[in-house]
Amino acid sequence: MQLPSFYNTGMVLDKNAKIRGWASPGKTVTAVFLGQNYEAIADADGQFEFFLNAKDYGGPFTLTVGDKVFRDVYIGRVWLCGGQSNMEERINRVFFRDDEVPDDPRIRVFQVEKGLNFNSPAKDVKGRWHTATGDFLNNIYAVPYFFARKLLEELGDDVPIGLICAAAGGTPIEGWLPEEILRDEFPRYYIDLQQVKKPGYVEKCVEDAEINKRRWMAELNEKDAGLSEEWFRPSYDDSDWESRPLLDSSGFPNHGSVWLRKKITLPAKPTSPTVLNFGRVENSVTVYVNGVEVVHIDYMFPPCACVLPKELLKKGVNTVVVRVVGEKNPPAIVPGKEYVLKLPETGLDLNTDWKRRTGIKMPPAPTDAWFYGQPSGVYNHMLAPLLGCTIEGLIWYQGESNTKKPEEYEPMFKAFVKIIRENFGKNLPVIFTQLANYIDPNSTLSSQQPVPGESWAALREQQRQCLKIPTTAMAVAIDCGEYNDLHPADKKTVGERLALHALQLVCGKEIISEGPVVEKAVYKNAQLTIHFKNAQNLWAKNGHPLLDIIDDTGRLHRLYATIKNDTLICEISEKPVKVRHGYTDCPAVTLYNASNLPASPFEVKVDY
Repeated sequence: MQLPSFYNTGMVLDKNAKIRGWASPGKTVTAVFLGQNYEAIADADGQFEFFLNAKDYGGPFTLTVGDKVFRDVYIGRVWLCGGQSNMEERINRVFFRDDEVPDDPRIRVFQVEKGLNFNSPAKDVKGRWHTATGDFLNNIYAVPYFFARKLLEELGDDVPIGLICAAAGGTPIEGWLPEEILRDEFPRYYIDLQQVKKPGYVEKCVEDAEINKRRWMAELNEKDAGLSEEWFRPSYDDSDWESRPLLDSSGFPNHGSVWLRKKITLPAKPTSPTVLNFGRVENSVTVYVNGVEVVHIDYMFPPCACVLPKELLKKGVNTVVVRVVGEKNPPAIVPGKEYVLKLPETGLDLNTDWKRRTGIKMPPAPTDAWFYGQPSGVYNHMLAPLLGCTIEGLIWYQGESNTKKPEEYEPMFKAFVKIIRENFGKNLPVIFTQLANYIDPNSTLSSQQPVPGESWAALREQQRQCLKIPTTAMAVAIDCGEYNDLHPADKKTVGERLALHALQLVCGKEIISEGPVVEKAVYKNAQLTIHFKNAQNLWAKNGHPLLDIIDDTGRLHRLYATIKNDTLICEISEKPVKVRHGYTDCPAVTLYNASNLPASPFEVKVDY
């Protein structure tokens, strides 16, 4: 007799949780929980299931299924948390103050081990239950953690919360759809899936890519003059190095290595650990302090930060050396980030002049064999095995990987919700996150693709249209992003806004859970009026509301609107057909209501 791995010691179960597993066909499986006996018979396929009947929340309890005994079992609220990297982002990348991220044993987390399977749905996943305490707290996914904390704060009943987290960075929505849906509804992606399903195809691509990457890195390291130990010593004479502002990337090679060097004089040896925050770097970065490697980031999006051991820094001169490697993109120090050495009493600004020199120029690095963007892979490996558990709802943060073809998102997300509800319940609440603001329209950073414009805005509008699906809600995050970072640090606000919808949609709390929602745009007597719901005390942040209005000749008018009686009003003599607000990748102005909740950017047709 076997059970899926998420049924285990330390788990949180719903009051009426379904317990399922596998046994020999016809075998009777017995269970005991809270003094009640349960019995199920495995069917012809060897599958069995039964439903618990717990009257109250609480724990710890003991559950016995067959010869398996699970202790430390709780009855509580269980949520599935899925999506891509912004759902997967861990607490230790967010750097909140300690009092904002306290240990909380009421929160229990099952984080599914990442992986891909293109051939067929797996029966089980790897993972185990953890409490949101101790060392694991650093590795807990940030959005689900703050979601759970907000629920506990608002409900005030200390009911345990179970978070089943299945997220993988870079995964598009088609990656979370089963093969049969692609075959019947999205044939282009079905064709892509057949390619990666060919025997040995993925393995061969990965092997070749790893060999080519190792060769490239070996050549880089062999030829890079910066590997001399002399460069790390405080006494090294760097007078022939060029002195430039830290953020000045001019003169960097298109690909290869750049070395930065700075001497820092401290009046005294720090008596406690010190935080070094070196912002964000493209493509990879290694930081050395007094000749010791303290942090290495081999991917362009994670923040470059670490805690320095208190014995590493010393009174007097300390040397910081940074190696930046441009692999597929030119090396660059990303502007708009924090570059600081956080000492116990103060912060030492590192965004100043540094000594620098080129290490070695290289051709572009070979292409990686990365398959998380392919159809059905994460569905089969990470989601399908979870479809039999019992949950209160789904929170979802995904869509960044679909911005190149935003027009496809709404139908695929509808198909995704359909699959979810066929397996978890026909009215299961689905609460999703609208994409945050991103991409500086004036940026020349190579990673900021696609070209700044409306691709992210178009994806947000597709997500807004998904609200037509019954029993869904959308957490607006248009003010939570950073123009220079695909992974913004403010996961707390996102998690709490998702929780507000859960409190209203699932827990029955009478609260305002969303910002102003556009209802209609009406044109009469040369005046355009945009009406909202949830717009009490409508106000604009960072300026005046700007509207993009398209008239009946196709001409675009960009006009400021006035807030009046919780509506937007704009005078225009030409006949408007369509109006947009905030319809850029990174809009400057955001609308809010009295609860300080933002309005979604929108595009609506004009009524007469």
